[in-house]
Amino acid sequence: MTFSLIFVALGLVGVLDLLDVFGIGASAYFAAALAVIGLGLLVGTWFGRARWLIALGLVTAAALAVATVAESYDRVRGVDGTVTWAPTDRRDLAVRYEQSFGDAVLDLRAIDLDQQDTEITVVINFGEATVVVPPNVDVTAAAQVTAGDASLFGVRAGGLDNRLTETVDLGADGPGGGELRLNLHVNAGHMEVTR
Repeated sequence: MTFSLIFVALGLVGVLDLLDVFGIGASAYFAAALAVIGLGLLVGTWFGRARWLIALGLVTAAALAVATVAESYDRVRGVDGTVTWAPTDRRDLAVRYEQSFGDAVLDLRAIDLDQQDTEITVVINFGEATVVVPPNVDVTAAAQVTAGDASLFGVRAGGLDNRLTETVDLGADGPGGGELRLNLHVNAGHMEVTR
């Protein structure tokens, strides 16, 4: 009975996920399964033998821990070569993008940031990175350059002083249209933010 209820709970979580009622990640599926297993163990203390649910609960709890850690470490990382990140939905948007060696482009123009406050970190270790933002979003770009330079909407920052340079660009429409904060780190290379 518990095993069947696990699939019912997973189906309900899947329906909520497809309807976009809540922002549901993989951890929600494991949490629903673990809740049903816990309920089955509780009922099993009075009726029947539910000892085998302990092993299933331990495996599900371990999977829930891994999924939770993976979701909390929300970032996209490139290792080497040229990479282009072009998320098309807010759900695809990571909080951190990092490229170790090579060039990277982060294209945010397909994301609707209207009436949203968003913060993204972009790190380039060795190479060049370009961040392209939507035309009407209010952007605050803060760049910290260890070795190299950054161009934030035409304002240049760089050298070897590791100072934080911050630039605000409100876009063609002026204030409004959502707020985006970019935390940019250049360890060795070049970073450009443009529309």
